[in-house]
Amino acid sequence: MSGLTLATISHAFAGRRVLDTVSLVIRPGELVALVGPSGSGKSTLAAIAGGVLKPDRGRIMRRYARHGMVFQQARLLPWADARDNIGFPLQLAGMGAERIAARVQAAAEAVALRPDDLSKRPDALSGGMRARVAIARALVVEPDFLVFDEPFAALDPALRRRMQDLVLSLSGARGFGGLFITHDLFEAARLAHRIAVLDRQGRGITGSLTPPGAPGTRSEATIFGFVEKTRDDPLLRDLVNVDERALPLEGACDISGFRRCC
Repeated sequence: MSGLTLATISHAFAGRRVLDTVSLVIRPGELVALVGPSGSGKSTLAAIAGGVLKPDRGRIMRRYARHGMVFQQARLLPWADARDNIGFPLQLAGMGAERIAARVQAAAEAVALRPDDLSKRPDALSGGMRARVAIARALVVEPDFLVFDEPFAALDPALRRRMQDLVLSLSGARGFGGLFITHDLFEAARLAHRIAVLDRQGRGITGSLTPPGAPGTRSEATIFGFVEKTRDDPLLRDLVNVDERALPLEGACDISGFRRCC
């Protein structure tokens, strides 16, 4: 079981404050979806939770041994096949080849990658398969906690649904906690135990919503009803009304932070 506490986190890029005293507690085994308008600091908070960025101020308390991170884009090494991409964090850690091979095989099986998929480079994989490789890369470290930064936003609806089902299956089987960044209320309501709402200017969590039932047990009618019921909730008004052009830019995280987060 795992949990995470982010306490009064603040961060700025080029002198512009992106996050201002944001606090969020994720209980052991809980998957929390974080929603907020574009530019509100969701990805920055994900990068801080994943150890890719160090906050200017605040504390991070991790009650787990290891975490993995799945980025907005798959961020696979283009010159390496899927097998080596999945095993990359273990190579960085200096693990032996035999142990890496066993871990990679287990992670690949967990996300339903076939042996012939593992020999393909990213440009030979579909978007959905690249997403599976990225999730397997996060799983290969055997994490107790996972951070997802809008990993399925670029996928078509059918693929996105399959990837959501995969996350539900893995979470149910392994019981890990997690932070899932999304701007899609339907995705949040399908995957999360609880939905936290980030202020439009990154000035803290304005509140949270809890869909009925547990992730993986909610019917489509239940999810649809919950989303329709909450559309007029004052907590969510900025999701549809905010003009993202008026918000500060967030910083970008790149593969150079991979050693720290995975």
